[in-house]
Amino acid sequence: MSLERLGLEKNHTVLFVAALLLFVGFAFRVLAIDTVPQGYTHDEAGDLDVAQQVRRGEWHLIYVGGFARDGSEPAYFPLLSASQAIWGETPLGRRLPSAFAGMIGLACLYVLVRRMFGARVGLLTLGAASVVWWSIIMSRVVLREVLEVPLYALALYAFWRGFQAAQHTGRTRYPWLPFVLGGAALGAAQYVHTIPRGLFAVFVLFGVYLLIFQRAIFKRAWRGLLAMIVVAEIIAAPLLLYATLNPDVDNLPSFGNSSYNPEETLIDRVRGNLPVVLGQFAIAGDNTWEFNWPGRPVFEPVMAALFLLGVVVAFAHFRSPPHVFILIALAVSLLPSIMLDANFAFARLVSGQPATFALLAVGVDALLRGLQHVIPARMYPAVGVLVAGGLLAATATNTVRDMFVAWPAQGQTRSTYNAEFLALGNYLDAQPIAPPVAQCTLWIIYPWRPRYHASLPHDDVSHFLQRDDVEFRWHDCRYSLVIPEGGQFIFAHSDLEPLEDFLGRGLKKPWLENAQPIADVPGALSVDARSALQAKQAEWDQLSVAWPPEASITSTAQLPIDFNHAVELIGYQIKPQEVKPGESVRVITYWRVTGTLPADLIAFTHLYRTPTEVMAQQDQLDVDGPSLQPGDVFVQSHEFVVVPPDTPSGTYPLGIGLYRKDTGERWPILVGDQRVADRILLSSVQVTP
Repeated sequence: MSLERLGLEKNHTVLFVAALLLFVGFAFRVLAIDTVPQGYTHDEAGDLDVAQQVRRGEWHLIYVGGFARDGSEPAYFPLLSASQAIWGETPLGRRLPSAFAGMIGLACLYVLVRRMFGARVGLLTLGAASVVWWSIIMSRVVLREVLEVPLYALALYAFWRGFQAAQHTGRTRYPWLPFVLGGAALGAAQYVHTIPRGLFAVFVLFGVYLLIFQRAIFKRAWRGLLAMIVVAEIIAAPLLLYATLNPDVDNLPSFGNSSYNPEETLIDRVRGNLPVVLGQFAIAGDNTWEFNWPGRPVFEPVMAALFLLGVVVAFAHFRSPPHVFILIALAVSLLPSIMLDANFAFARLVSGQPATFALLAVGVDALLRGLQHVIPARMYPAVGVLVAGGLLAATATNTVRDMFVAWPAQGQTRSTYNAEFLALGNYLDAQPIAPPVAQCTLWIIYPWRPRYHASLPHDDVSHFLQRDDVEFRWHDCRYSLVIPEGGQFIFAHSDLEPLEDFLGRGLKKPWLENAQPIADVPGALSVDARSALQAKQAEWDQLSVAWPPEASITSTAQLPIDFNHAVELIGYQIKPQEVKPGESVRVITYWRVTGTLPADLIAFTHLYRTPTEVMAQQDQLDVDGPSLQPGDVFVQSHEFVVVPPDTPSGTYPLGIGLYRKDTGERWPILVGDQRVADRILLSSVQVTP
């Protein structure tokens, strides 16, 4: 069916529609780019970390580093670094490279599909890719995967241009240039991410198809196919060689995280992953808040049906090279997720976008062709435009509603993107003198990078605020609280809502009772703990402590107790002091920093059967030592010192001390410069029947 039947009589009309659709796509990619999404995920922070390496002049074939990440191919990071140098280390400067890559991808996708299936299918492809969530979100996030689409679409376009030319030229005029350019784009894509290393299989499989079903075409095209693959692998060779020689830094696709079973067979993995991957398009999309409203499929029901129709049409035309080629391109893009790991589907399947949107357009085109047989000829152009335009308008409306209104407002989205911490950063940037911040963060974040107290804000605070003079104290507020020197500070609990679900007992009273919320900064309180400190100090002065039997001192012990000239025990609280067997004792200790604390410092709390025999204990310290400064006071709660069920009635002493987690070496208690012990005894616990 001709373009004239849809009112696209001249080439300039087609170009006008294409330009209009590109404008729509651009609007979706830059609309509220500084606030949707608001903040950064751990993956984005990882890429920002690597971009900082580039700005420092560090050039590598594979970058090691970045938050919770090793093995990052290099192509994306110079662009990200340059963008921040031009537009600043702001959401705009960080997200613009993705938006530009998305726009180039749209243009490459349009010329690819137009060359393969004609102008109408090309326009339908461009329209769908401009307004569908999956395409848009991958053009807004700070992730290196966004470069896969333009480079891969360009490689497909150059190949197809050479493939068409090869069918109409003789040996003396063979079109080598398109195949070489396509190979260059395919080789460059391998410098973006690990998954494109396998995309050459598209051209191998297409060659096999031609050899079996289109032998005459194969004889004319095989040299181009071979040239493209060879050029791609020559260009990628330095990266591939480096990855082979340094497998410890190469980020190969995995079988998943902790759920991988080494005894699982390939058939088991395919059986489990295939429904998940295929379901992305019509049933349940990516299940992470990072890229999606979990479970929202790529296409809504009508568009999903048309995508399926496009797949059926392509299979029905198994003698048509364009249809088979696009099916092969889709299948190869699905293989890593099907055979290895179906998690984070929208990012891992991003190389499938060209084939996916092309097949959707083939389905819409088939619908329009079918309408031609049931609608009067004079009405058909208007009906066709209304059908195609209505589908795109409905999809665009749903995308606007979901992506720009509902999704950003969800607590899970704000949590994933650390939006509250970014709001705190903006507030601190605006202060003439920034107050110290006691920032609560949970201590276990990513099991493949185990580090006590590790969290995204902790490791990447520089991405969330512009100034570098803010003093952060990091702690896990389930069990600890830091009161910076002076007692006036901001207590921040970004992402921990409601606070009552996380704040440990004994940490609110009296420290946060009179704290005031900070306007427009969710999860932050302005605290003045000076009077509470004074009142508590009067209580601590009345407490007694005792030296253990092995102490090399005869004078009476008294608070404060000096540990290694770095931190002093200044008080404690035991609740309850009378317990039954099987119950637990909560020990709250109060400390003042006097020196430098290491990251691996741990406090032990012992319940003794005798002064030297431990019958119950708990070891933990939920503050980040290196972030604390002399004069800071911190509270530590040991909540699970469990009295054994068989404990007879009696009085049992409690003791406390400090040691280095990495070496197990206990810190000495010093009187003057003399080491006298490595633990101190507190009050006793009464065990009753």
